[in-house]
Amino acid sequence: MKIRNRVALAALGLSVAVSGAVIAQGAGQPTPAERAIDYRKAIYKVVAGNFGPLAQSAQGKVELAPAAARTYAQRLAAIAEFTRDAFPEVSKEGPTKAKPAIWSERAEFDKLIDDLNAQAKALAAVAARSDAKSDEFKAAVGAVGNACKSCHDRFREK
Repeated sequence: MKIRNRVALAALGLSVAVSGAVIAQGAGQPTPAERAIDYRKAIYKVVAGNFGPLAQSAQGKVELAPAAARTYAQRLAAIAEFTRDAFPEVSKEGPTKAKPAIWSERAEFDKLIDDLNAQAKALAAVAARSDAKSDEFKAAVGAVGNACKSCHDRFREK
């Protein structure tokens, strides 16, 4: 084989190898939908991590110090705001339990997100002035739980 053919063959081989590496690297990247869904799941994991102790306290399963209850409630109120942006159009398909109705009934869904935010803020206000054992605190925790349930019942797959 002539040197010229060997160089051309080597260049072709290198080109194929580089192209394959670029394609393989791109294949491992999440799609925009997957990134949006991962973001949403992360938000709700943090919501649950802060609401869980509050709910357990309201049910009498754990005892929360007033400062801890205030911290969890303040965090929940702040994090709940992120739920407003957690359902972009690109995320309606992919590995998610979100029902398509979120996007086809967006106004109703947004009302439920607004209710969650209002109830979370109300809980933070109650936790700032009330003991975690009080009826007012328990009612405020229940209102947040009901806001979550209302949305899940309508817009989340089981």
